[in-house]
Amino acid sequence: MLVRNRAAGVNNIDLLIRRGALPTEATPLPHVLGVEGAGVIDAVGPGVDTLYRGDHVMWLGDLTAGGYGPFTVIDAAYVARIAASIPFEIAAAAPVAYVTARHNIHTYGAPDPGAWILVHSAAGGVGIATLQVARNDGFRTIALTTSAKLDFTLEQGATIAIDRAASDVVEQILRVTGDQGVALSLNSVGGPTIVQDLKVLGKFGQIISFGHLGGPPQGSASDLLMPHFNKSVAIRSSDLFTLWTTKKPAFSAILRQVADDLESGSISPQIHAVIADSQAIAAHRELESGLTKGKIVIRQDI
Repeated sequence: MLVRNRAAGVNNIDLLIRRGALPTEATPLPHVLGVEGAGVIDAVGPGVDTLYRGDHVMWLGDLTAGGYGPFTVIDAAYVARIAASIPFEIAAAAPVAYVTARHNIHTYGAPDPGAWILVHSAAGGVGIATLQVARNDGFRTIALTTSAKLDFTLEQGATIAIDRAASDVVEQILRVTGDQGVALSLNSVGGPTIVQDLKVLGKFGQIISFGHLGGPPQGSASDLLMPHFNKSVAIRSSDLFTLWTTKKPAFSAILRQVADDLESGSISPQIHAVIADSQAIAAHRELESGLTKGKIVIRQDI
C-alpha cells in the first residue's frame, strides 16, 4: 500500500545510517531515512481488505521505508489503523518504541507478574514505552537515567528511579529488590553495563540486549556468565527487525495492540520536539545531544 506520510519518528538507526556506519549494501545511496511514520493511506493493492484509502495509519518499515519523505510503499502487515483523533506526530512516535517494549517484555522476557524490571536509558523513547507498558501490565520497574530526568521517569510509570552515574547503582538496585535482584534487564546501552546488570539479576534472570549506545558489550561469554552460573541467568540479543522479517503475523498483532492502546489512552508517547522535515539535521543534532526526554518527530507539512 501507499501511505502519504504526515510525520516520522527519529531513531538512533537514522543517525547510524547518516554517519555511514551501516554496510552500503543495506542502505544504498541515494537514501531516504525513516523506519516509522504515520499518515493517510493513498492507495491499497490487491488482497488488502482491512485497510482503505483515506484511513489514518501508523507503520513500521525496514531501512528502505523512507519515512522522512512524502510517501512510503509498505506491506499492509506492517501498518495499523489509528483513530482520526490521534495526532500524526503522536502516532509516528509509537511503533518502534512500543513494539520493542511489548516484544522485549512479553515475547522475550516473560517475567512473572509483579516482577522487577530494570530499564536502561529510561527517559528515551523505548525507555518511556517500557515503563508505561510494564506499569500497565503489573510489573515494577527501576529506571536508570541521568539525575536531571529522574522525576520525569517517575511520571512515566517507573516505580523507582536511580541516577545511572551514582557510585552505588548495584547496591541501590539490590536494596530496592530486597536482595532478590531483577527478573529482567532491558539494556539498550551495552558497553560495561552488561557486567553491572549480571550483578543485579535474580535467579533465572535475563538481560535483553537490544542496543549499543555505549559500545559493544564488554567481556567474553565465560567472563560474563561463569561467575553467575549458580543463578541460571541468561543474556539475549533482541533485534526488532528479526521479528519484522521472520514473524510477520506476530509483529502485526503487536502493532495493532499498540494502536489500540493509543486509542484507549493507556499509553502516551512523550514528544521532546516536533521539527520540520527541512530541518532533519537539526532533529539529529538534538537526538545526539543526549538531553532529550522522549521522541523527536519530523513532520512533513510544517
